[in-house]
Amino acid sequence: MSVEENVRVAVARGEHDWITLVEECAEDFSGEIDPEKIRTLATRHFAAHLEAQVGWPRRTDSDRLTDAFRALDTAGITARQDFSCCQNCGVAELRDAPGRGFVFYHQQDAERAAGGGSLWLAFGPDVETGREVAAALRAEGLHVDWDESAGQRIHVRLRWARHRHGRMAAHPSGPSGREIGVAVARGRHRVPGRLPAAVLGEVELPWLPAGVELQLTDGERSVAVHREFDRLIGDGRAVGRFDGLRLLADGAGEEPPAEAGLIEVTYQTLPAGPAEPAGRPMTIAEVTDVLRRLPPRTGSWLSAVGRSGGCVQVAWEENGLWLETPDVEAAASIGRHATLDEAERMFGVLADEDRVAVRDLPDVISRPW
Repeated sequence: MSVEENVRVAVARGEHDWITLVEECAEDFSGEIDPEKIRTLATRHFAAHLEAQVGWPRRTDSDRLTDAFRALDTAGITARQDFSCCQNCGVAELRDAPGRGFVFYHQQDAERAAGGGSLWLAFGPDVETGREVAAALRAEGLHVDWDESAGQRIHVRLRWARHRHGRMAAHPSGPSGREIGVAVARGRHRVPGRLPAAVLGEVELPWLPAGVELQLTDGERSVAVHREFDRLIGDGRAVGRFDGLRLLADGAGEEPPAEAGLIEVTYQTLPAGPAEPAGRPMTIAEVTDVLRRLPPRTGSWLSAVGRSGGCVQVAWEENGLWLETPDVEAAASIGRHATLDEAERMFGVLADEDRVAVRDLPDVISRPW
């Protein structure tokens, strides 16, 4: 696979943000191509991907695949997407997983599908599991080819189309520009020691994790920057989260306006999937994408905090999705088991109205801590 095809497929696959994708491609092709060329390719393909997704339907085949896998998880079949490096490793990891069976596609399968091919699913332990998997896929409107034999993987004909939102869509909009020194002054965060100004201002700083402070150095000017919800703070000055480079200039600016539709999110995909242990700002589109990919029956969780400090959170328990808001004075959690649609609605109210609406749901209960 050429460098450009590698970048194109990685963007389509949708697993990594711009900075991580560039780092991984640069490592894969170390010594073969100038890293600046990889940055240029990544920016071009991010822009093309975002332009293309404007014309996609709201619910794509990739969304249908995710929904089918979540339905299988709920029914007791462990279903994992983009799981493990190859089929042998995936089977070894899932053979003893809790539940009645398993289904997955591995990294190479995902790359093939993201590159324009179809998708193959491995399953076990028996034909009956395969039948349940095929039925769940067809129930979501996907095309399945399978001869109902235990030795044949399930073939899914689809158009791979993963939407990118927020941080996963962010990329520099223009030339890289000068490089700025970056060092972690507080907290834990992985970031390159130098970043092009456009990357720093448009990709890194707007989603700076909560509790992290970066020391930015541009020539003789140096400033420590941290994020507070929708603004960046440095030297006692505040700017909007997309205006962080202004903190490297002298002088005070106007107080930035509040950014609508934003919540601060942490989450963990258990047992060993993607996670955000420190809060990052997300729109409801980003939250929905993460929420729908959390596997049921695993303890996976997501917590969101609004501008005024109100909190809504969910966790996948053995018997369903628990939705709650913590009540510190009562030392209890107020909530109930909910559908994904109900959870999305509660996160939407928190983002759009800065209000916790969990108590408005019928039949909520109190769980003492």
